[in-house]
Amino acid sequence: MITVGVIYKNENELIANTAKQVIKDLKGQGFKVSLSGAKFVLSLGGDGTILRAAGLVAKQGIPILGVHMGGLGFLSEIFLAELNEALIKIKKGQYTIDERTMIEAQVRGKTITALNDLVIGKSGISRVIKIELEGVAKYTADGLIFSTASGSTAYNLSAGGPLLTPQSASYVVSAICPHSSSTRPIVLDMPVTLVLKRGGEVVLTSDGQHMFPIKEGQTIKVQRSKLKTRFIRLQKYDFFGRVKSSFGF
Repeated sequence: MITVGVIYKNENELIANTAKQVIKDLKGQGFKVSLSGAKFVLSLGGDGTILRAAGLVAKQGIPILGVHMGGLGFLSEIFLAELNEALIKIKKGQYTIDERTMIEAQVRGKTITALNDLVIGKSGISRVIKIELEGVAKYTADGLIFSTASGSTAYNLSAGGPLLTPQSASYVVSAICPHSSSTRPIVLDMPVTLVLKRGGEVVLTSDGQHMFPIKEGQTIKVQRSKLKTRFIRLQKYDFFGRVKSSFGF
């Protein structure tokens, strides 16, 4: 018996009701439904749900099948109507695994991991913050985005950062509303240490879902994580085709 996990946004009544029916159908098809010991997980929703799923299962190396039921759905693989066909293919082993690089920050003895991005920004009164990337650059801006290749199409893109192809192991540092017009995004493939020089109420946000307060003078190490997010792909992943259809490039 194959064990499959189901992750969804419980606060959305439509998705929650659909998820209950999906779970019922899975059991009727002979699947065991549980995150414990799962061979793969279904993420029912949009990209935000996939990011939450990545945070839950990356350590276990469990692959994710994204079922698009939410907003943009850039990371999703199928629509709900295609689920039964997808399950048949998975049972037959007719799929590939797409591994994505994750990023992490080490602060105060804690490791914070993200699939898309880590963002340092203001949480209170509107004022610029000053951050130094040791040996790299100094920033006066509203914040900094540290984006993986997967996240390069998200907040990073809105901040004027470049796209990275999905298999890139590098990450992008993009400033949010920098004070200097000469400030440009930087692509790095090495760990960096940053120091918050000035900022007041500042937080480190992981994938837009978890916040951690940062104090002035605090040192943070940012680097590529050893963890990977694994996606189930049922067909060749056309990155630039998705970029064109989603963003009109």
